[in-house]
Amino acid sequence: MKAWQIACEETLRTFSSEDAIRLWRRAHETEDGPRPIFDYRFEHTLAAVKIARWLALETGADAEVLECAAWLHDCAKRFKGPEGKSGKDTHAQDASALVEGILKGTDFPPEKIPAVRHAIEHHVGLHLGVTLEPLETACLWDADKLSKIGAVSLVHFGCISGAFQPITTSYILEAGERWLGLARGIAASMNTQPAKREAARRLAFIEHHYRQMRREWSDPMEESEL
Repeated sequence: MKAWQIACEETLRTFSSEDAIRLWRRAHETEDGPRPIFDYRFEHTLAAVKIARWLALETGADAEVLECAAWLHDCAKRFKGPEGKSGKDTHAQDASALVEGILKGTDFPPEKIPAVRHAIEHHVGLHLGVTLEPLETACLWDADKLSKIGAVSLVHFGCISGAFQPITTSYILEAGERWLGLARGIAASMNTQPAKREAARRLAFIEHHYRQMRREWSDPMEESEL
């Protein structure tokens, strides 16, 4: 790995681990120090980075700009309690402001930093009305949102849910079915053709997953009474 990649990953890991421990209010003690029960922010970001690397190959986007933006797009996004939900979300702007300091002294090309910041500043939202530009900004949005649908996203959702409320199988099923409506909007908003195709595959998978889950979890005695 290059120095800038190490700096980005270490920055994100430190920030996300501390925030996850704050969220869960406990940690596992390991040889490397306390680790959160589940570090959603890091796992989500790692998924987005892997997708970003793939999209750079598929679209010809600048791989350095796109990967750097993927590593840092949520590096200032903290989990909020119920009292903080109404506040304005500024995590994209906050993350953008940190980029130059994180990359200072590394081998990242300084002339590419504005492109990284632009991509980060425009990655928010679950739906788009217009195609984003330039290509790296479009690809970051696609990578971020693709990480929220598909098989891996199901694991992330199941692992993080218990941090916010008591979890039951019924809750996971019903919340997942509600999410499908948003997921369809995400898939329809993809900027790039490779992302559109991948979103369609991932959406089909999670739709099948929740249909199968509904079939398995339905009570035959309740159905017989209808």
